[in-house]
Amino acid sequence: MRPTRLALPGAAAALLIVPLVGVGPSVADGRDGDDDHDDEVTLEDRTVLVKNLDNPRGLTVDRGGNVFVAQAGEGRGTDASAPCFPGPEGDDVCLGATGKISELHMHGRSGRLRVVTDEVTGLPSVAAKADGSGGIGPSDVDFHRNRLFATIGLGADPAVRDQVPATYRDLASKLATVHKFDLKRDTATEVADIGEYEATANPEKDDFDTNPNSLVSDRRGHVVADAGGNSLLHVDRDGDVSTIFVFPKEAAVDSPMGRISPDAVPTTVVKGPDDAYYVSQLTGFPFVKGTATVWRFERGEAPEVFADGFTNVIDLAFTDDDDLLVLEISTNGLLSGDPKGALHWVDGDDTDDRKVLTTELTLPGGVAVDGDHVYVTNMSAMANVGEVLRFTLDD
Repeated sequence: MRPTRLALPGAAAALLIVPLVGVGPSVADGRDGDDDHDDEVTLEDRTVLVKNLDNPRGLTVDRGGNVFVAQAGEGRGTDASAPCFPGPEGDDVCLGATGKISELHMHGRSGRLRVVTDEVTGLPSVAAKADGSGGIGPSDVDFHRNRLFATIGLGADPAVRDQVPATYRDLASKLATVHKFDLKRDTATEVADIGEYEATANPEKDDFDTNPNSLVSDRRGHVVADAGGNSLLHVDRDGDVSTIFVFPKEAAVDSPMGRISPDAVPTTVVKGPDDAYYVSQLTGFPFVKGTATVWRFERGEAPEVFADGFTNVIDLAFTDDDDLLVLEISTNGLLSGDPKGALHWVDGDDTDDRKVLTTELTLPGGVAVDGDHVYVTNMSAMANVGEVLRFTLDD
């Protein structure tokens, strides 16, 4: 894997060498935001709904207000015989069946938690051998017609799936895929093999690397953000994959390795209130502060910049007022040594009108909105300590 495109979770895990900052109940007051913003937009009532999750990432909310969260897992877990191999950061990583999708059963749309259950278990996970950090596995979830869909990441050449011992090959084959889960019938079905598409089509026409990190589902199929392949893909209802757009490299910047052109690294795709698709950008190594963009796509048209000037954006969500929430996994850049993340509010009609809602986050990984409730996965590159937070959005 080229150093300009580090695996997304691996890059976040590199920050774990820094002592974790305290995450208190206070909420940032909008400092560091742009000069012009709506002072009435705030986050209040911060609550930790769930603790001790394994690398929690994307979330979605069903029609009843229940929250589903993808956990990338902790790699091999207790399976001492699991295969291990050098990971994207140089340390050994191990494959295991610790990935899962959990449901936070809520009291209607009140935002109050009743109970947590693991709805889908046994999904593949690749994580640090030592502590299970930086997991790569289930990365995002979305509902369509009462079916739950999920991306399962990889962050490597899809050929590695065939290089594990035979007893683990079926598990490894689920990496770099889109899956459908029927929770009532307790069935799992592969919808598309993004890894196979990367191996045969290689949309970027560069090295082979795929990491399906996010999806949005509708009657036409699924739109997938491949953070490894730097591409936006379409999966039709028959499971056929095609390329919507390949994100070009960024302008050259100075780095510890000299002048390089960072990869764009699209992290998340969501559908906006105008039915256009909005895609967030991490920007690859060296993860320069202030260079991440949110792109807007309409079918058949060239992408356009919706809002820019962010840092290492990991997820997006629209509010009921059609404003955009932008989640940064590291507000000072993934090489800064600072694991502090941030959540921004952007006016949907005037993107120059924006505000930092909070910086009291540690390597956050996902955001979802349900009415006035905002759900965020926190400590998303860590095993056994990940959280789901709930805020109240007051605007």
